[in-house]
Amino acid sequence: MLSEEKIKKMIRLSEYETGQGSTDLRRMRYLKMDYVRLQVIKTAASVFLAFLLILLVVVLYYQDYIMMNALSLPVREIVLWGGAAFCAVCAVSAVITCRVAVRNYEESRVRAKEYYVTLQELLLLYEKERQEDVGS
Repeated sequence: MLSEEKIKKMIRLSEYETGQGSTDLRRMRYLKMDYVRLQVIKTAASVFLAFLLILLVVVLYYQDYIMMNALSLPVREIVLWGGAAFCAVCAVSAVITCRVAVRNYEESRVRAKEYYVTLQELLLLYEKERQEDVGS
């Protein structure tokens, strides 16, 4: 038999599962450090691809100059400065990604815990109802 309390809990659970809960429950499949590492790896791959694309655009833009002065270019300095810039951007993006991923994971954990508590309460209501039906 349906009670108003069970219906409210089911509605709350359903709204969570179809809304924010889909993202939260997906995050909760990972341990915290695994989730953070995955986000850092994704960010590092994105930064690497962006760096390559920017490098390609710069080379194409200065292609004429590079071809004319190919032998006299300070390649070593260019590579060192480019590598240093790449490492700096990777480090900054990794730190930012870590902080954002930890915050998102913790927020998801709180919401998922509330979801599981509500789910447990609903299961207890069903168990209580089942025992009342058996006792009758």
